Amino acid sequence: MDHLVVACSQMPLSIDTMRSLIRFFQKHHILLLFLILEGIAGFMLLRNNYIQRIAFVKATNVVSGSIHEQISNWRDYLYLREQNRQLQDENTKLRNMLAGSFYVADTARTFDAEPDKLRRYAYLPAKVINNTVNKQFNFVTLDCGKDQEVATDMAVIGPEGIVGIVYGVSEHFATVIPVINRNFRVSAKFKKNNLYGSLSWDGRSYRHATLNEISLHVPVSKGDTIVVSGYSDSFPEGIPVGVVDNVEQKDGSFYTIDILLATDFRKLHFVAIVEDLMKEERQKLEHQTSGMQ
Repeated sequence: MDHLVVACSQMPLSIDTMRSLIRFFQKHHILLLFLILEGIAGFMLLRNNYIQRIAFVKATNVVSGSIHEQISNWRDYLYLREQNRQLQDENTKLRNMLAGSFYVADTARTFDAEPDKLRRYAYLPAKVINNTVNKQFNFVTLDCGKDQEVATDMAVIGPEGIVGIVYGVSEHFATVIPVINRNFRVSAKFKKNNLYGSLSWDGRSYRHATLNEISLHVPVSKGDTIVVSGYSDSFPEGIPVGVVDNVEQKDGSFYTIDILLATDFRKLHFVAIVEDLMKEERQKLEHQTSGMQ
């Protein structure tokens, strides 16, 4: 009895569907007949005429190629994030192989053919998951933390140059004080002559910072390259900072030098965290020395 009720309840729906199809064919039967005849005529034309058949095949190939190209472009776009991650991993591996990542011992007294190398810096790839550029105290959040052995005061660099210093670390995330934070300071120098000063940010533009403590006797030109000096506690020497964009005299003794930063923080997606493996040894020795004074 239940099956009969279900069947009866479904019958009006089937009848309505059939009626709709019949009305559709009645309303559009001329158009449908035209399309069928056109299809038959086209088939006969292509079958019996070689030139038209070749032209049709070419046109089909063009359309098909265009469709496949669009599909390929969308596929490339969808995989772009993964490709960027792979490139970042490769860049990190290359940084770990650079000569500047090693401490080269002085072997002049031992006459070894090859100097011993001790790793000085280690690089860890990370992804930016949050970033501010329009505040006075901006910050950057990364997708790795204590589980990846990230610690405070580690340097962070991007594909173009300096980014900032690790400030806070949780199990899986880390926050960074970037160059564009009013609390940030780093020792930077002119690449051409190694004269150094202090780099800071005045809060005006996320694309510019200020190099201070450069005396007026120092030759400064627009376009001069600025890099991290060897006096930084976290950054390897020579990391790009930016280029001189504007020079002004300050207080009659020093320049105020406007630096166009190498890193565009609005486009920052992937970075490398830098660990100085000899930092603790250096700081311990400096602390002992300062205690003698």
